[in-house]
Amino acid sequence: MARITRMGRGMKLMAFGLLLMISSPVYGEKLSPEIAQIMERALADAEKFRQEVQKSEYEAKMVVQEWDGRGRLRGTAKATAIMRPGDKRPMTFVSREVHGKVRLPSEKDDASADEDDKTTLQDFARDHKISERFDFVLEGREPVAGGSAVRIRFSPNRSQRAKNTADRFLDTIKGTAWVSEEKSRLVKFEMNLVQPFRLFWILAVLKECTIHYELLEPGAILGHAKLKVIFAVTTPIYSIRQQHDVDLDKFRPRHTLVAATR
Repeated sequence: MARITRMGRGMKLMAFGLLLMISSPVYGEKLSPEIAQIMERALADAEKFRQEVQKSEYEAKMVVQEWDGRGRLRGTAKATAIMRPGDKRPMTFVSREVHGKVRLPSEKDDASADEDDKTTLQDFARDHKISERFDFVLEGREPVAGGSAVRIRFSPNRSQRAKNTADRFLDTIKGTAWVSEEKSRLVKFEMNLVQPFRLFWILAVLKECTIHYELLEPGAILGHAKLKVIFAVTTPIYSIRQQHDVDLDKFRPRHTLVAATR
């Protein structure tokens, strides 16, 4: 199960990276100069946030539901945790309430790999050829998080050879991203699989993976946001489906003295 936990976290990060990466300036030829400029600023803002959140902490209120392979509800859990991305203790539960059989994220997950990863969003876009790997369609503007946001739909075009697991995963997802016009920030995105994805160990298959994120109220670091993640994994031994509904709020700089004494 630890492998599934790490796999899920890794794919969420890849998906998040992709949805930020569509703002790369390489799209200048495909979008109008006005929109291309917004996208370029969005990439810079996303990289700034990625670095800032490594020195921050925030509160996550989560509801987790789990079903077995026959669609029967196994259990439900409610929890509140303090999240510290990149810290040696990346998560501390403040409260937990578990009914039935359901797996919550572990406080003991090792964050050293995330901390040691120095790859920037620009590196990710270049290494995985995001501009060539996806088709992008500008679909207009919508109000999100109290302001106007540009809506861009993306889908894989299968034009690039998949050289690694990340490439293979990117070739199986599609979705939509919204970037605010005022601050050039990713304020909403939706993503889902277009086909099952075989995982790192050969007998496990990701049958479903859906991510919905929306910024509700902007703040200094991020603000108040909501996140929903649904995934289903099947193996020859068992099948599992989970839904995570998470409320993200109270982002603040991590206290240096407290962090140093952990």
